[in-house]
Amino acid sequence: MRGDPGGAAAADGGRPTVLHVAEAWGGGVQTAVRDYVRSVPEVRHLLLMSERDGCQIADTDALFDGVWRMPSGHFARVREVGRLFRELRPDVVHAHSSLAGGYVRLAPAVPTDRIVYTPHCYAMERGDLARHAAAAVQAVERVLSRRTGTVAGVSPREVELARSLRRRQRAVHVPNLVPCQEAAAAAPPRQRPEPDVRSGDGTGLPPRTVAAVGRLCPQKDPAFFAEAAAEGRRLMPSSNWFWLGGGESAHGARLERAGVTVTGWLDHRSLQRLLAQADVYAHTALWEGAPMTLLEAVGLGRPVVARRIPALESLGLTGLVDTPRELAAAAVAVLTHGPGEQSGARLDMLFAEHTPERQRRMLRYAYGQ
Repeated sequence: MRGDPGGAAAADGGRPTVLHVAEAWGGGVQTAVRDYVRSVPEVRHLLLMSERDGCQIADTDALFDGVWRMPSGHFARVREVGRLFRELRPDVVHAHSSLAGGYVRLAPAVPTDRIVYTPHCYAMERGDLARHAAAAVQAVERVLSRRTGTVAGVSPREVELARSLRRRQRAVHVPNLVPCQEAAAAAPPRQRPEPDVRSGDGTGLPPRTVAAVGRLCPQKDPAFFAEAAAEGRRLMPSSNWFWLGGGESAHGARLERAGVTVTGWLDHRSLQRLLAQADVYAHTALWEGAPMTLLEAVGLGRPVVARRIPALESLGLTGLVDTPRELAAAAVAVLTHGPGEQSGARLDMLFAEHTPERQRRMLRYAYGQ
């Protein structure tokens, strides 16, 4: 690993040090970074972060060797990155998401070859940006790419975009993990045991349930799911449509008008328990990096119906849909006939590609080991 003999690594018995910088600590970024820490335990992991409003935060301090909170204001955060680098002398500064990537790359104290950048979906992929705004964001990313040592993309799409911004960019696909692998491997292929609770009494999901997961926000596009639910209930009146999560109240009201049950915020264990009971997992996000909730559904053996976006196409998912009506029809088809063999085979391949062993190998490459 690239190192400074006089830095923090030497002060800690020679262990290499990675300083993770995360501007929006919560949700999928939090889950991904925590997996990175577990994948390379020989590394001393530090964290500079700012908590995302409305997200549940796990016990962060117990996992990292040091945790710092970001100050308010963009310029103050850039200065704080530089200050911490000079104080700690980490071998690698790993920036997570676009704003954190900006803070790290704009801090002149941090050498370019020590910067690892994981966009967790490049900002120019956002579907809610006007064309001129997306072009401006892309131009900024192109300039900052000159200050990027390695892009550690969470999907092949991110690696492709990184190399389009700078042709000789060092880039690697570091897959997010499919969780629950031991439990899923022990079950028969593409099957699951009947859950203990399916009565719809408030402690579990009722039969014939299509579930979406996530924060109610424009990125997840709850309106797409609401339209699909209305159509799905017309096609199969006995079907049940659930949104597992909470967030902006206007989105929740729109879903409820379409007949969707919105659970509100759930702790991770409760979320996993309910997701394991869903007959179909539906993914409707307008833009993504490599969605953790989709991988969790795969790990739990759930059939998946998903909206077509570049990130999911790059992962090789089949049967992607373009409209709410198509999503409703696909979900009802799974409820009626079960998942198709081709879809099941691709999910099995996705399962095999997103392993701790592969993540560890790609992270070590990104970190220069």
